[in-house]
Amino acid sequence: MKTYNKKNVLAIFTGILGTGLILNTVYELTPKEIVGIDNVTFQREYKQDQEYIDNTPQKETILESAVAIDPVVIENQRKIDNIRKFFEKRNSPLAKYAEEFVYAANEYGIDYRLVAAISIVESSGGLINFRPYNAWGWGKSGFKNWKDGIWSVSKGLGNYYAKGLDTPYEIGRVYCPPSSSEWARKVSSLMKQVGE
Repeated sequence: MKTYNKKNVLAIFTGILGTGLILNTVYELTPKEIVGIDNVTFQREYKQDQEYIDNTPQKETILESAVAIDPVVIENQRKIDNIRKFFEKRNSPLAKYAEEFVYAANEYGIDYRLVAAISIVESSGGLINFRPYNAWGWGKSGFKNWKDGIWSVSKGLGNYYAKGLDTPYEIGRVYCPPSSSEWARKVSSLMKQVGE
C-alpha cells in the first residue's frame, strides 16, 4: 500500500489547484464571442436568472403545493397507502388496486376498509377465489377483472348502507346469514388492521 508524506500531498494539492486556476484564467481571457455570447449579454442574462431564482419560491414542487391545497387528496392517499400495506403483508394480488378500493368507497359512501376486509375473510385477499376475480363470495358469478369486482361489490354494499346496514354485524345478517356473528367479528377485526 502506497503511503503519502506531507510533501507529496502538498505537491498533489498544489498541482490540482494550479490546473484549476490555469483553466479558469484561459476561460476568462477567451473572447466571449467564441462561446456564442458577448460579456454584456451574459451578465444581463445571469442577473435575470438570479433575480428569478431569488424571487421564486423553491420550497415545494407543483405536486406538493397542489396536495397542500387539497386535504381530500392527502386523506385519499393515506387510505390508499393503508390498503396497499394491508394487502402487501398478505401477498395479495389486490395490493395493486388499492386506489380502486378507496375511490369506489368514496363513490358509494361506504367505509373504505370494508371491501378489503371482506376479501380477506372470503378468499385470503383474492388468493383462493370461488369464481374468476370474485374475492368476496359475491353472487354466483365472477367478474371481468379485479377492478370490476371491487367496484361491483362496493356498489352492492353501498345499497346495504342506503338501507341503514352500515356495520359488519348488520351487513353480516344479509351477506353471510349462516355464520353472521363470526363473519362480522373477523371483518371488524380486519378493518381495524387496515387502519383508521
